[in-house]
Amino acid sequence: MSNSIQQLKLQEVESDKRVLESPKYTCALGGALSVITNIYRAIPIINSGIGCGMNQMMRFRRGGGHQGVGYIGGLSVPSTNLSERDIVFGGETRLREEIRSTIDLIDGDFYFVANGCIAGMIGDDVEGIVSEFSDEPTPVLYVNSSGFMGNTYFGYEAVFEAAINQLIEPLPKEKRLVNILGFVPYQDIFWRGNLREIRRLLNKIGLRTNQVIGDFSGLEGLKKLSAAEYTIVVSPWVGRKTAKLLKEKFDIPYINFPNIPVGPRDSSEFLRIVGEKLGISKSKIEDAIAEEEREAYEDLNIIGDTCTRFVAALPFAIVSGSAMAVGITRFLTNEVSCTPKLVIVNDDPPADTREKILERLRNLGDESTVAKTGGISPKVIFEIDSYKIHQYLRDTYFRVLFASSQERYEAESKKQIHLSVTFPAGNRVVIRDTYTGYGGGISLIEDFLSKFVRP
Repeated sequence: MSNSIQQLKLQEVESDKRVLESPKYTCALGGALSVITNIYRAIPIINSGIGCGMNQMMRFRRGGGHQGVGYIGGLSVPSTNLSERDIVFGGETRLREEIRSTIDLIDGDFYFVANGCIAGMIGDDVEGIVSEFSDEPTPVLYVNSSGFMGNTYFGYEAVFEAAINQLIEPLPKEKRLVNILGFVPYQDIFWRGNLREIRRLLNKIGLRTNQVIGDFSGLEGLKKLSAAEYTIVVSPWVGRKTAKLLKEKFDIPYINFPNIPVGPRDSSEFLRIVGEKLGISKSKIEDAIAEEEREAYEDLNIIGDTCTRFVAALPFAIVSGSAMAVGITRFLTNEVSCTPKLVIVNDDPPADTREKILERLRNLGDESTVAKTGGISPKVIFEIDSYKIHQYLRDTYFRVLFASSQERYEAESKKQIHLSVTFPAGNRVVIRDTYTGYGGGISLIEDFLSKFVRP
């Protein structure tokens, strides 16, 4: 291809705001399915065209660290498989048949009809069809997750919104019970490990967690969302919409912790903020923190010599969703003395959350560095277009790149280190891995240092 033609094509991309290269998420239907298939004994029913469910599940399986999917997931998910005939004459009859046969054939605690694009466009009364099954002993719910309505994050919130509006009733508040929101299955490749570690930390200060996804609470866990004392959102923005709805309908206040706590410093901050809001005694919180910090800093001491050899002032770049990007950057800068050169936030956070994200990335470093120089503030870019992300990376010097598997070529072209920490991650298998919590930072160091020391 000649340079003139290449330049013309680049101009076309720049001028057409609708073009987005290699987005880092799926559609709203994908987000809805990622939640439904990971609520224990929830049965999804896809109301969409042929292939939608398969494409979504295959994308999750590869891009989400090759994880399997749920009690009823993968290619076993029921679907109406709407065709041209249904587009012309309507798909209501087909949907009614699919719901009936699914209830008769698949054992579940509740059923969740999730719309795709076709159903959303042809105007079928999906909600009305679902209401015909209101007398069933097992609930049948409906979520409007037509793909064109938003991305994975939209679908995640839409499922909880549908459950709150159609299923959940007010319950008496349970002392020390908290809801956990913000971890989107597969979109966050470490979601299982992250939820387990958050639960472990909160249990340590006397709290019980209701996380709904990724445990065995299932339908009862979903119903108990209204019984919590607090909702904890571990993200600058994902899950905040659901938390606000829980507050509005059931008077449940929420805590919005702005990043995934990676390593001792942010994990201790997390526990102090949560403990204070829940009225837990300061001595109990500090005892738990002291125990966790002692073990974590001993581990850091063990790896200290190797860190000195390989990562002292190590320049790095990161491309990830806001919660993970902020968490990893803060840990590596504040506690490992690495140098953040570029942070690209690729989950398109709402405008009203971006200043908080920037605030968490300003004046970083250990106490002596901050006291002497005011700290380090990396360049931060909010970008969802992979083409532009690659351009930024090519113009940045780094030794380690924390990103998705799509960006590994940028590190390889510079003969530098790459570690997949976000979706899509087709080059690693993730089941229990997590970078959350006191030990999560140690795991992060282990993973990327192993790439330096191997033959």
